[in-house]
Amino acid sequence: MRILNKNLKYRFIALFLLVLTVYACNKSTDKNTMKKIESLEKLKKEPKFIETAFYPGLEKKENKTALSDLLNDSVDEFVKGAEKDFDDTQYQDLMKENLKKFDIYNLDTEDREYVCGYFEKIMDAIGLESSGGVINQWLYGTEF
Repeated sequence: MRILNKNLKYRFIALFLLVLTVYACNKSTDKNTMKKIESLEKLKKEPKFIETAFYPGLEKKENKTALSDLLNDSVDEFVKGAEKDFDDTQYQDLMKENLKKFDIYNLDTEDREYVCGYFEKIMDAIGLESSGGVINQWLYGTEF
């Protein structure tokens, strides 16, 4: 009877440790996801297409609201990706889809560079180290 109690005791301890480990792993994943989402939401609140020393401002001012909304919509898509725990390839595909949405505005070079810079900020927020050539392809029409 004592041997049976010892085995049961060890099994209970092993099961408890297993459950605790799984819980801890999920918590760290949740923290990482929440950090990505918080970074993206912070980025979304920033003013867009503002003139700086290195950026002359949006060429076609009448498109500012629509383009800002498009950037915000892109951020929302990346939030959904973070919630679904996207991998690098999925984020790169999402980036490609969202950059294509800007094509209808026929942006000049400075504005296209600004959009790419914003997508680089999105990459920083989600911890994506490479666009996989997506940004260069959209900006220059070729990968480097």
